[in-house]
Parts: sequence; structure tokens; C-alpha cells
Amino acid sequence: MLAIVQDGGIDGFDDLHIDRVDSAWKNRGCWIEGGLEAFRVARVLRDRNGLPFTVALAFSLRSGSRPLGIDFWTRNELEERLDSSPPSLYLFHRGGEPRNKMAPGNLAQDLNPSMFGIQGAEVGRYYLEFLQQDDDEYRRSVFIEG
Repeated sequence: MLAIVQDGGIDGFDDLHIDRVDSAWKNRGCWIEGGLEAFRVARVLRDRNGLPFTVALAFSLRSGSRPLGIDFWTRNELEERLDSSPPSLYLFHRGGEPRNKMAPGNLAQDLNPSMFGIQGAEVGRYYLEFLQQDDDEYRRSVFIEG
């Protein structure tokens, strides 16, 4: 986390896949719980170091040639829709989180907090779906940030 702050990785959207934090989280079946634990620890470390950034956990979902919207309502359904990439941790400048930078026409929608078991108004949980320039697939992600 400190290296990303020092080398400008925040502006480059550097990420840390959770399987690099703990090899126990390489197994796909551990991605959601492992990601949530990594998020909790990252927030503690951020606060302990007095860093003025938002910590975010991103789950990348399988993409499609057309918008799908939210098509999951439980953790199991979310797990079924994960793509081949383990969840990642990010740091963002406050106010510069992905939800706040969505282009018009893309989807950003709140998710049910109970799905993740992280309570508190300071934690956001949302779904993003967007079409990147020169791309033919709609990218889909779930973000938890605080």
C-alpha cells in the first residue's frame, strides 16, 4: 500500500490481486471471503498509516456483448459470475472512485449491503457495467469501498 502511494501507482490504477496477498486465496472458492478479509485488513492498514485514500475491493465479472445488469442476488450467484481474475485491492483519491468517473450511458447501481456482511454507511457496495472505447464487450464489476 505504501509503495503504491510513493511511486504514483494510485494515479496508474495499480492493483493488488488477493492471491498475491495470501496464497490461500488462489482457490476460486475463496475469492469472495478472501477479498472481504483483504479489504478489512487494508482499511485497518490505511487508517494506521494515516493515508487519505479510499480502499476498494473489485470483483471482475464475466463480460458480455450486451448489457446484462445485475443478475445475481446472493454470494453464491455472485461467485458463479466471477471471471477468471481474482479480486483486486485498489487505492483511490477520495472522490476519484470508479463510480464517480463513469461516463454517461454506463451503469452504476447500489447493491444490497447484506450480501457482503460489511455494515456501515462509510462502506459503499455497487455494481458497474460499462463499455470501454474500442471494446466490443460490456465490462462488469462489483466494488466495495470505504
